[in-house]
Amino acid sequence: MKLWLAPLSALLLSGCLTYPPPSSAPYRAVGQEPGWTLVIDERDLTFIPAGGQPVRQPRPQAIIGIAGEIYQTPRIGVNIVHAQCTDVMSGQAYRDRVQVDVDGRRFNGCGGDPVAPSGLAGTNWRVEAVNGRVTPPQGQYYVQFEADRIGAKFGCNGMGGSYSQNGNVLTVGPLAATRMFCPDPAMSFENQGGAILAQPVTISSSGDRMTLSNSVGRIDLRRTY
Repeated sequence: MKLWLAPLSALLLSGCLTYPPPSSAPYRAVGQEPGWTLVIDERDLTFIPAGGQPVRQPRPQAIIGIAGEIYQTPRIGVNIVHAQCTDVMSGQAYRDRVQVDVDGRRFNGCGGDPVAPSGLAGTNWRVEAVNGRVTPPQGQYYVQFEADRIGAKFGCNGMGGSYSQNGNVLTVGPLAATRMFCPDPAMSFENQGGAILAQPVTISSSGDRMTLSNSVGRIDLRRTY
């Protein structure tokens, strides 16, 4: 993965202000060729190389630069730049570009929250599973997006309505649906899928796969174009 990252010196504000990052949730970054994972939690920076031994250092306060955060420890240096990055192996887009130096060796990758597809309009998706339960190979299980309308079917009734997307949050307007009764499993898939879409859902995607999830449940999709 080849990424351009600004030099650390160019990202520091005058005076090198320091303060903790805004969220205490673990921050994760990944990279390929070779594969690695970085986890920044409340206590440590942990670099985990594929097939190797983790390197762990106490987490210092973040140095706030013009483009992101910087962490400096004796063995691990991390430069986070808030610019969208795409993982070349999975095709998943992330919020940040991340450069990690470990014992003098440099690794480039992506980190932060996954970024939802920028445009859902004109895309078609097969419903692969609802709440972890795989849909039958027969029957119509799909979600389709037009410019401002969503259509869905979970093996039984067709449903549709308006939708809006704000970043990785999808909000579906009231869904209108036909009212035909269908035998299970279609009816139970429909009840669960409709309940999920009735609340704002978080979008996460990887290649041709997309997940819509919230506190009600989860819909796993595969793009059919």
